[in-house]
Amino acid sequence: MGEALVLLRSERPYRRLLSASLISGVGDWFNSVTLLSLLLHLTGSGLAVGLSLAARTLPYLVVGPIAGSLADRFNRKTILVVSDFARAGVALSFLFVQSASDVWVAYAGTVLLIVFSAFFSPARTAVIPQLVEPKHLLQANSLEQATFGLVMALGSALGGVVIATFGTDTAFLINSASFLISGLMILFIPIPSHRADRGAPSGSESHSSNPSNPASGTFRATPSFWAVFRQSRLVQVMALQALLWPIGGGVINVLLSIYGYQTFHGGNTGVGVLYGALGLGFLISGFMIRHVKAWLRQAAVIGFLLEGMCHVFVSQSGNLWTASILLVVATIGAGVGNAAVTSLLMQAVPIEVHGRVFALFDTISSVILAGSMMAAGVLLNHLAARTLGLGSGLLLVMASAVTGALFLRLKLPSPTIPAPRGSWNETLSRD
Repeated sequence: MGEALVLLRSERPYRRLLSASLISGVGDWFNSVTLLSLLLHLTGSGLAVGLSLAARTLPYLVVGPIAGSLADRFNRKTILVVSDFARAGVALSFLFVQSASDVWVAYAGTVLLIVFSAFFSPARTAVIPQLVEPKHLLQANSLEQATFGLVMALGSALGGVVIATFGTDTAFLINSASFLISGLMILFIPIPSHRADRGAPSGSESHSSNPSNPASGTFRATPSFWAVFRQSRLVQVMALQALLWPIGGGVINVLLSIYGYQTFHGGNTGVGVLYGALGLGFLISGFMIRHVKAWLRQAAVIGFLLEGMCHVFVSQSGNLWTASILLVVATIGAGVGNAAVTSLLMQAVPIEVHGRVFALFDTISSVILAGSMMAAGVLLNHLAARTLGLGSGLLLVMASAVTGALFLRLKLPSPTIPAPRGSWNETLSRD
């Protein structure tokens, strides 16, 4: 907690970015919980949930590569602000979903919302090293996981309360307002340039752990993304993880609403409780990473394996509260793993290609997630949710074992020391 407070006190621009993300994130979870519950209420179909969740990922197939390139070539702050304002407008479209015949509006609105989120996400991740000193990078990524957890917990819990008290329209209005507030906050954050052919703006200094300028003080040419991909085994292994994890993860995303609403007979409250448990786990993980920073890779592998095993047990849980406890443990593992690998990537990959690297992972995982969630919606008409959940949890365990074995063999710069300038050619250990 002390390191987090030091970071927030010393890195004011990042503190404002994190605050904006907290506000828009809570509003976005209002939308997620409200829309999934509304679709179940209007259609009573797991397929409708699967299609809705798939609509939240399919746009990445087209937009993801473009978004990553734009995040590396243009002003990232402008991308963030425009994306937030656009999402504020799109979020209002869900007010028109009033009956089963209006479900298509929910799908169309979801696609548009995710198109702008696809532009926002890689730019948002890539901008962190521009705002944070290298020595604070690991703690910043830990706070990202903690904030994500807080957003999920608050958004899920408060979303359920708002739906029950004021109705779905109020939740959708809050979502729109949250994007508008976030965009206004980001508009006034000073963000230095990340371009290799430009200096930082007057009076500002880039905090990248991989600055473009060498000791001579001149800027080197922007590195080729594909050259980075070919030479960085770390990027290759993480791309493989982005490919394998969503096969089981997409099914589980669909099952969470089914578990809470139908399997455990919790209705809207059950959905909120399970998503709240996920958020609590991520929140806790953000304060655990400092205890494992001396062995980040091992902690990441153990965390991802633990996540998969917990989902196996969730599928066989006897009640909502047992499942919730297991989900807390699962997301503690996932949160530690996410913070570890993201920090290592930010240290090892040149800042000029961060947008494309993180967009690559988003695109791969989102496309596989879409297929997995659509398949889950169909399979739920033939298989019990618990059976499907058991198989999906086992897939997560196997995916984590494969990528974990490769990850542990990597030779990487020490995670507690900023990576050498321009260091991005890790190699597999030959020992």
